[in-house]
Amino acid sequence: MSSRATISKRKIEQSETILEYVLDGLTPIPPILKRDLSHISALQKTCDTLHSKLTPLETSYLEESLRKIKDFPFPKDNDSNVPIPTTEELESVISSPSTVSEITSVRSSLLSLSREKVDTAQHILDYVDEYVRGIDEEIKVMEGQLKEEGYFEPACASAGSPVALLLSPASPLSWILGCVISYVPETCMYRISDSDPDVVNKVYNLSKGQVKLLNLKPGEISVGEDVMAVYPDTTSFYPAKVEGVRKVGGGNVVYVVFKDDQDEMGVTHEKPVLLKHVMKL
Repeated sequence: MSSRATISKRKIEQSETILEYVLDGLTPIPPILKRDLSHISALQKTCDTLHSKLTPLETSYLEESLRKIKDFPFPKDNDSNVPIPTTEELESVISSPSTVSEITSVRSSLLSLSREKVDTAQHILDYVDEYVRGIDEEIKVMEGQLKEEGYFEPACASAGSPVALLLSPASPLSWILGCVISYVPETCMYRISDSDPDVVNKVYNLSKGQVKLLNLKPGEISVGEDVMAVYPDTTSFYPAKVEGVRKVGGGNVVYVVFKDDQDEMGVTHEKPVLLKHVMKL
């Protein structure tokens, strides 16, 4: 049974938050994460309650202050006998210490809760970051073991490796042989030199999708299978059918019959191709 976390497909209830819905359906989840996420959910509920209290308080305070200002006996035009009130006098008119104190208290509580949510979220991030780093280390160890046992296939070709490259995506069978100069993981772009000895200093910049690694093992192809193989004395791949795989000298050779390769007598002969110059369709 897989231990990968999954989310249930039940319908979300109106009375619950998105976070509560996810937490309820996400299993399995480390207890420490579930505790922190539940704590953030509880903090958010308290914040929502305080917000619902703060908004009416602030609205009422502003409306009452505006009413008091409107009722204040300001001097009329050309009436120099009535002094213009100072800022301090106006502040004393609208002053409501108890309301201001309550608003300040609620705002302070909200700020404190917000900081606690941020601290809890940071704790979650630190935990997840440490967990992911641990997984990365395990992957490196496993990768090393797979390399030692010969099962690991690299995601990209290293410098100097022979590869098949597709110069024109519009022509899906126009593959030629090349040699990797470099690969940039950030952009998934290869720099590849043309393996044709008659083409000097020809370098292509190609995306990963236009390059195929030539790393077939003898047991990965079978007789009768359709493949692409480099035609003898060329650097171009052509459709062919596998007739057999044999060990010749220190390397593996695939014997193939190329499509439309009849001689003047109409007979198609099998031809030997190095296994490293064969790729599956």
